[in-house]
Amino acid sequence: MAIDLTNKVCLITGADQGIGRGTVHGFLQRGARVAAGLWQAARSAEGVAPALAVQMDVTNPEEITAAVAEVIATFGRIDVLINNAGIYPRCPADELTYKDYVKLREVNLDGTWRCCLAVIPQMKKQGSGSIINTGSITLRTGMPHLAHYQSTKGGILGLTRGMARDLGPFGVRVNCLHLGAVLTEGEMRLDGVGADQLAAIEAKQCMSGRQTPETVEPNFAFFASDESGDVTGQSLTIDRGWTHD
Repeated sequence: MAIDLTNKVCLITGADQGIGRGTVHGFLQRGARVAAGLWQAARSAEGVAPALAVQMDVTNPEEITAAVAEVIATFGRIDVLINNAGIYPRCPADELTYKDYVKLREVNLDGTWRCCLAVIPQMKKQGSGSIINTGSITLRTGMPHLAHYQSTKGGILGLTRGMARDLGPFGVRVNCLHLGAVLTEGEMRLDGVGADQLAAIEAKQCMSGRQTPETVEPNFAFFASDESGDVTGQSLTIDRGWTHD
C-alpha cells in the first residue's frame, strides 16, 4: 500500500533544490498540503509549485517565525516539520576558520533547533505532530574533510533524542534520518577529492546505484505518516548498505 499523506500539512525546509525539492514533489503526490521553506523564495518558488512557497532562511529567526505563521494561517495547523536545510563545505579540520564553522553550525544545527521551537507550540496545541530531522551517515564513517559537518549532525542526533523525550507526552514525535550519498545538484558540482570519494562510495554499498531525492523521499513519508505512530526518538540509516553493522 502506498504511503498516504492526504491532508497532512507538511513544512519542508531547504526546498530550493535536492532532497528538499524532491520531498516536496513526492509529498504533493501523496496528497499532503505542502509548504516549501525556501532560502531564496523569489528565485525558487516556481520549482516547488503548487506547494505554498515561504521565504525561510533558517539562520534568520524572523523569517522562521513569519514562515510558520503563514503556514498556520493558510492551513490552520502543522502536522509535519522536515528539517532538511543544510550545507556541507569540505575542508580539513585544522584549516576551517572559526567564522566558517559558526556559519555551518548556524545553518545545520541552530537552524534545526530554531525551526523546531517555532512549530512546537502549534503541535502541542494540536496534541500531535511529527518532526523529522536530517542527520548523516558520515557520523559513522568519519569521512575526511567533514569534521565540522559531522559535529553539527551529531548535535542533531542528540537534539532528536532529547526532544522526543520532552515532547512525547504531548503526542509529538521526533525522529532522524541518516542519509548516505544522495545524488543532488550540490554533489554534481563537486570536483577533486570530494568527487573521488563519491566515486568510491558505490563500491562499498551492498546494493549498487546511487540514492536520489526520489528514492529517499518514501522514508520521509513513512515518518510523516500515521503508520509510524509508535516510532519516536529513533534514527534510521538509509544508505543502500554502505554501512550495516
